[in-house]
Amino acid sequence: MKQIKYLVTGAAGFLGGTVCRQLIERGDSVRAFVLSGDPARKYVPGEAEIVEGDLTDMASLEKFFTVEEGTETIVLHIASIVTVNPDYSSKVMEVNVDGTKNIIRLCLAHPECRKLVYCSSTGAIPEAANGQSIREVGRFDPDEVVGCYSRSKAMASQAVLDAVHDQGLHACIVHPSGIMGPEDYAVGETTGTLIRIIKGEMPAGIDGSFNLCDVRDLAAGTIAAADRGEDGECYILANQPVSFRTFSRMVTDEAGCKPVKAFLPIWAANLMGSVMEKQARKKGKKPLMTRFSVYNLARNNSFDSTKAEKELGYTTRSYQETIHDEIAWLRETGKIA
Repeated sequence: MKQIKYLVTGAAGFLGGTVCRQLIERGDSVRAFVLSGDPARKYVPGEAEIVEGDLTDMASLEKFFTVEEGTETIVLHIASIVTVNPDYSSKVMEVNVDGTKNIIRLCLAHPECRKLVYCSSTGAIPEAANGQSIREVGRFDPDEVVGCYSRSKAMASQAVLDAVHDQGLHACIVHPSGIMGPEDYAVGETTGTLIRIIKGEMPAGIDGSFNLCDVRDLAAGTIAAADRGEDGECYILANQPVSFRTFSRMVTDEAGCKPVKAFLPIWAANLMGSVMEKQARKKGKKPLMTRFSVYNLARNNSFDSTKAEKELGYTTRSYQETIHDEIAWLRETGKIA
């Protein structure tokens, strides 16, 4: 029986690192692809073999893909540049789209590569009207989604499907929604919001909603797609939407801190976002709030994970459990008192 080695890109990231840990916990062999000189490489599990490189550098990718004879590989392509800036970025496109095409090229060039799981985003799927659940689609059009990141994920997702249909690539796609939970060493958007609420640094919230998943559930869903996902199929990995008000209340109840005092209606938040963007541009700084971040709270965030539940055995834990575990981790690591 041939040995299987899991090749994980983005292994120093929040989701990628959790995927590596879960694979190692079940006894799998893991090779982790990390950016050269990335300080976050210290968070990659010690049992994983590390290969440094860049998605846009074919020589380093070739090294990542090359394994000893008698070994088969399964590629979990999680690496990407995530941005909340909606404006076009050639770097985002280069890494997220061209980098994914490089991964596809190498999967096809290496006969020992058994399968590719591409980690896309719910942002790659067109938004449905409010009141309707958003489900998987079989075609991706960057012009039907909002913002550079979502456009890049739509383009990369279509490239994967095209390779399945036209070149015989064995691959499936997962679409995670927002991400939260313990062991977010890089302190992403949601963890940063959590910390600001707990420290009383958020004078006002926004009357919108989001859809957040525990990183441990997203990792388990991604691995399940490697185990059971069908070629050319897409799987939404999401949770129930939660309002910012409810989320904030759960955080303050768990942390025992003062509640957020006020919540802005969407129209007022848009106005404030516009002002903050102009001020930030003048000062050359990153705005605290943008109209795009307000859009993400105002949009329909109701995603249907029924397909992943039925075909992959995907499950989600409650927001309360995730918030409890994340706050405990933030205290353990000294990020909050």
